[in-house]
Amino acid sequence: MDILSSRTSNITQLAMDGLMERQRAISANVANVETPGYVRKEVAFESQLSEIIEKEDLKDYIKGQNSIKPKPITYDDFMQMQTNQEYKRPLTFQEKRYLISNSYGQYDPQVMDDVFSEGTQDGNNVELEREMMDLNKNGTRFVVLSNLEKKYFSGLAEVIRDNVQ
Repeated sequence: MDILSSRTSNITQLAMDGLMERQRAISANVANVETPGYVRKEVAFESQLSEIIEKEDLKDYIKGQNSIKPKPITYDDFMQMQTNQEYKRPLTFQEKRYLISNSYGQYDPQVMDDVFSEGTQDGNNVELEREMMDLNKNGTRFVVLSNLEKKYFSGLAEVIRDNVQ
């Protein structure tokens, strides 16, 4: 891992990408509020982020299982009081492959038609009030995540400044 990335920062950036895609979809919905036959668009990415987080958690677990641990005590060890020896559990081939896999590279926010919302007689199912609420909610989420990124990079800049002096 390089100095400019962390798991939290990577997930935050992916979430912001998803929110940007959602912003485009909402903008298209608002622009086509009176277009006959237009079907509103939605963007789904939260479940993909959850999967990525679960995969990264599993990678952390595997790494933890391979950490140095106290050697199991045998009768001979007990008799000789050599209980401070340590060992590492070797990784299996599947674990090695899993650890080098790129969880983040599989991320792709999906733009879908909203086929569940009722439309008007002309086939358009965009409700302007709903889109404006979604726009507000989406913008608020983006601001929160951008503030999180700002805080992360401010802390990183502080560490760099302290080490340079």
